[in-house]
Amino acid sequence: MLKLATSADLYQVAINADCVVYPSDGPSPLDFLLRTLDGKPLPGGFRLGVSPGMVKLEGAQDILWAEGLLEEHGPTT
Repeated sequence: MLKLATSADLYQVAINADCVVYPSDGPSPLDFLLRTLDGKPLPGGFRLGVSPGMVKLEGAQDILWAEGLLEEHGPTT
């Protein structure tokens, strides 16, 4: 996660056991896949799939949903 954060300037907003939450520019998992300037997958970035080393989408929510949870329950540690 640290290597991805430093190479892609992409930092996680939450971590829980085997699940990590990252911000995305759009609602589709394809919006989140990191690409090089020439459109190829970023080495060390995410690849969708079920094979080892790949990731699967657990869900997507927009930022307003998260803000509503923070207003209702406050931040948690």
